[in-house]
Parts: sequence; C-alpha cells; structure tokens
Amino acid sequence: MIRLTPTPKNRVLLLAAVSAIALAGCAKAPTPEEKYMSELVEQKNLLPATPEERETAKRLEPLAQAAFWNDEYDKNPGDYENALEFAKALQLINSHKRAAEITAQALALKPGDPALAMTYAKSALHEGRPDLAGSALEQAEPNVDNDWKFYSMIGICFDQVGDHANAQLRYMRALRISPDNPKVLSNLGLSQALSGDPAQAEKTLRRAVGLPEADAQIRQNLALVLGVQGKFEEAAKLSASDLPQTIVRENNDYYRSLLSQDRHWGALKDTEE
Repeated sequence: MIRLTPTPKNRVLLLAAVSAIALAGCAKAPTPEEKYMSELVEQKNLLPATPEERETAKRLEPLAQAAFWNDEYDKNPGDYENALEFAKALQLINSHKRAAEITAQALALKPGDPALAMTYAKSALHEGRPDLAGSALEQAEPNVDNDWKFYSMIGICFDQVGDHANAQLRYMRALRISPDNPKVLSNLGLSQALSGDPAQAEKTLRRAVGLPEADAQIRQNLALVLGVQGKFEEAAKLSASDLPQTIVRENNDYYRSLLSQDRHWGALKDTEE
C-alpha cells in the first residue's frame, strides 16, 4: 500500500479524497487505502497548524478565520497565539462577548501583556465595560513602548468613566509618539469638551480637521462642539459635507436643546465613540 507523507500539499489531496468517499454515501466498505487516508486526516487535524497554515489563515475571510482559530484554540487553549488570534477573529464577526472571555483567560496566564490587553479592551468597550477595559490596559501600561494606539485607547477608557484629566494625559502621550495624528487629536478635543473647556476643544478639533487624514467622524466631532456653543450655522455647513440635510437639521435641533436646557458638558459623553 502506498503511504502518503502528511505534508500541507497532500493534506489537501487527502481531504478531497475523504470528501469524495463521504459523497459516495459509503455504499461499500472503504478500501484499506481509503481507511488509511481517513485516519491520516483525523490524525493531522489533532496536530497544531504549521506556521505556514497560520499565516495563510490570517488572510482568510472573517468567518473562515474564526473557524480556523477556533479549531486551534480547542487543541491548545493555553497557547498565546491561539488565544490572541481567535479573539481577533471573533471581533471581526462581532462576537465581542466571547472575545472578551478568551482574552480574559489568556491575561490570567500572561498578565500585563499589551496585545492581549488591547484586544480585551476593545471587546470590553464594545460590551459597555470601560472600567474593565481600563483596568486591563493600566496593568499593561508599564510594558508599552511607543504605541500611540494603546495610549489613545486607554484615554478613551478614562473618558468613559469620567476621568478626563487622566484621559488627556494619555492622549498627549500618544501625540508625542504620533504627532498631528487626527484620530488622537479628535479624542483629545472631545475629552476637553467633556471636561468643560469648549473653546480649547474647538481649537484642538479644528487642528484635527485641517489634517489630510481627517475623516467624516472627525468633522462631525467638530460640528458637535461648534453646535453646543451655539455656532449653528457653521456646524450645519460642516455637517452638510458628510450628512443629508434632514440629519443636519436634526443635529442642530439637538444642539439647541442642549443650550436651552443649560445642560452640563457631561451631556456630550453619550455621543462619544
């Protein structure tokens, strides 16, 4: 009997052969060769994927990625890469609760790991738990070096629990690493608005909007800060570059309601992303 070596190439051939056997409806007993190939596939499926297979999996469609890393995680839940990549794949399909569970377990084995902490924080924020997200990031903060995304994310966590002073310290640190980063400037501007400094928030957001990489969300953040200061015409003009007129009018009505009720700047908190 010819025995095939289980290389990545002939693993595909084996899978195809086994599928063909299944499709045949097992009308007859499998031959010794067919039985051997089926056993070989089952044995291969119990082994961890090769580095080449793992790299290929990272380029698959989200559902396929999630399926691949689910299999790898089941084989070895304690493996760092399995946990991290499985959680990231789960986030791609909006399964944030499960992603948070996976990364929380991984952080118990490797506390303070920045990559795990950021992945966990993303899902915890999505699940409405900025307190848990911030705690994980604070634990990892001593291990972080020159990662503006980390400091921007921990700033968002501080803002969402109402600690705007610490949030702004993190945004400033992110800007030292990535100067004139429009996303960080936008977060900083909203934080300044939330802490009751609309004039400074406007300056910061105007700076962000003037950068080439500024997107629609950043422009709408500036429109928000303009609107709640009563600058309705300018806010409407800026909003109209990205939104239909019906939404622009609704936004301006909302800004007027904030001013008429003399609401605190903390009312902006619910609009922050």
